[in-house]
Amino acid sequence: MQLIPLSLFLLFLEFVLPASLKSAVVLPGDEFHPGWKKSDRLITFTRADLYNYIDGGAELFLEFGFEKLYIQRYRSGENELSLEIYEMESPEAALGVYLAKCGQETPVEGLAARNSGEESQFTILRERYFIHINNFEGQKGLLPVMVALARAALQSLPPDRPITLLDHLPRENLIKNSERLIRGPYALQPIFTFGEGDILLLEGKVFGVVGNYRDEKGNITTRIIIPYPDETRARAALHHLQQNFDPYHKILETGPSGFVFIDYQQKFGQVTLKSSILDIRINLANRPSAF
Repeated sequence: MQLIPLSLFLLFLEFVLPASLKSAVVLPGDEFHPGWKKSDRLITFTRADLYNYIDGGAELFLEFGFEKLYIQRYRSGENELSLEIYEMESPEAALGVYLAKCGQETPVEGLAARNSGEESQFTILRERYFIHINNFEGQKGLLPVMVALARAALQSLPPDRPITLLDHLPRENLIKNSERLIRGPYALQPIFTFGEGDILLLEGKVFGVVGNYRDEKGNITTRIIIPYPDETRARAALHHLQQNFDPYHKILETGPSGFVFIDYQQKFGQVTLKSSILDIRINLANRPSAF
């Protein structure tokens, strides 16, 4: 049997692999900023071994669609920075991680990408890449160096693509920076406990959007909107949620398209199915109207 030369095989892969599977990561080299050089070898992690690097937090990345992590450290004298580039399967997956990790978004000037940061760390979003820059010792005065490192890392990455997921959230009364994405139980956990496991049947494939709203009386409620691929999937999720609802909550009323409940804090909630979209409202001060 005649073997195909490696060079031809690699060329073949270049043509047949979709763009979404080709890595665009090129790590900055020495002197990205005067006096700064790599202080260690490049370290990478895949889905199979991410747990070896992130102890207790890998589940969130894997749930959203993690593919590969690149880690490079840089040093100048006693100062050290680390650059972590998380390659996700899609821009939506990267956005989900970014929103979960950025906290109260405080953009740093001088970066041509969505970001949030301070002198100790940056979080950056670009296309399907989530970037984290860490100033280990919190040394003041390293902000310009961190910006230079971020700029160098962004140079090889593709431009952002439009993400329409958050368009499902109504804009009226939406609290700024409250938006989140979910794709399974780990992202859902800090928002609300509906039941055990993948209670909304997202299966690490379906994205849901989350936002907090403030009404005219100052009450804050949360809305979770999940656009399933079709009505069959959405109805199956509604049925599964209702049948496996957390016993600490109480279902007050049911209908063919949803149910009303009261949670353990005596706040009301409502689950409504509209075609292929599951619309969930929680932390309601008053009981919602009947179906």
